[in-house]
Amino acid sequence: MKKAFILALFVLGMCNASAFAMAQEILLTELYSIMPIDDPKDDLNEGRPRPTQIHASIDGDELSIGTDADERAYVEVIDPETGEVIVEGEVEGETTMNIPEEGDYEVYIYTESGMVLTGEFMVE
Repeated sequence: MKKAFILALFVLGMCNASAFAMAQEILLTELYSIMPIDDPKDDLNEGRPRPTQIHASIDGDELSIGTDADERAYVEVIDPETGEVIVEGEVEGETTMNIPEEGDYEVYIYTESGMVLTGEFMVE
């Protein structure tokens, strides 16, 4: 009886897990990078932010962008069906952007060093 009760609580908890909004990390990939080939100071991309220093997540309709680096970044959220820029802005540290409508979107993050990161997410 005790095991059945624990199992029922577990199943109930799994069914209600979506009721508690949790931020979902957006997988960012490096789309483009400008790097001089003949730069003698470039020792394995030293000085450039690593893609893991920039992160994005979506929680409901709130897009959060954060940079661990001291570098500014420019962010665009685009509707891939129309090509329309939904929101845009600069990031230095962390920022939150409101996505006005449900749908599938792409985020593009442009850093000062010339790196472009992109990721896809959905607003429900």
